[in-house]
Amino acid sequence: MRAVDRKGVFVPDSLQAEGAGPRELKRAQAHQNNDAPQKKAFPYAAYKGSDVKLALETLFHGKCAYCETRYSTSAPVDIEHYRPKGAVAEAPLHGGYWWIAMDWENLLPSCIDCNRRRDQVLVDVSASLEELAASATPAKSAAGKKDSFPLADERLRVLAQSTNFSDEGALLLDPCRDDPAECLTYNFDPVRPLGLMVPAGDDRSMLRGAVSIQVYGLNRLRLVQDRTEVLRRLEFLASLVADISKSIADLEEAQSRLKGLAAATVASRLRLLRDRTISEMKSMASNEAPYASMAKRWLETFKKRIAGD
Repeated sequence: MRAVDRKGVFVPDSLQAEGAGPRELKRAQAHQNNDAPQKKAFPYAAYKGSDVKLALETLFHGKCAYCETRYSTSAPVDIEHYRPKGAVAEAPLHGGYWWIAMDWENLLPSCIDCNRRRDQVLVDVSASLEELAASATPAKSAAGKKDSFPLADERLRVLAQSTNFSDEGALLLDPCRDDPAECLTYNFDPVRPLGLMVPAGDDRSMLRGAVSIQVYGLNRLRLVQDRTEVLRRLEFLASLVADISKSIADLEEAQSRLKGLAAATVASRLRLLRDRTISEMKSMASNEAPYASMAKRWLETFKKRIAGD
């Protein structure tokens, strides 16, 4: 998960003053005021507008807001409500944050695994990816957000039709309001599963990180396997950079014993190859790349490793 600035795109027209969103809010208000004992659920639709989907896809580069996978390669995007619109799992009497069901600030793009609650194979620090992948009946746990929205203190939950949530104390991370890097990091130690997402920061940050990992299912087996592949590719490229850099140093040291022009030409080509390899590594941390936040963290450790050599 990485921080994203909503100002990167314009608010979709359908959710602005003259669009479908405000009109739907009026109908939702009337529905809430209707005390009919067996009334049907309100049919929210404004958030599903094509301009909303396009804006979210542009803002998040076609990736899930939570796990950073490219959802378009596997399934259609779910338009996710950060604060659930129709119910709250942790507060059965709440009824959901219906008044912001069509609010741009409450909408995020999600893959179905992060958004829909179901049994999934989750990885922990003691797990073996190989054994889990080979098991015919691996243990499963419920994961996926659905209508979950836990708070640190249930007494602070906003019940009225208010948009002031500053004191509510949400435990789930919102990449457009929070900096996930303050609460989440990744395991690069081969003793534990590579690519495992782990909580980080102070006690409050670690709590938010742990809850977000569990609720969104950010350590699903397939997800950790994909992140592991990215890390192994980065390590391979790093080994190439190290080998090329050593070859350049050896050439420059031996240049006096070789024909100067030939040695300089070979060294120049090696520098070009090294720089292209580093550029490829950096591209894996670009906003468009899957698991960019993990790759960025890994590159930070790589720079420290190089500086220490």
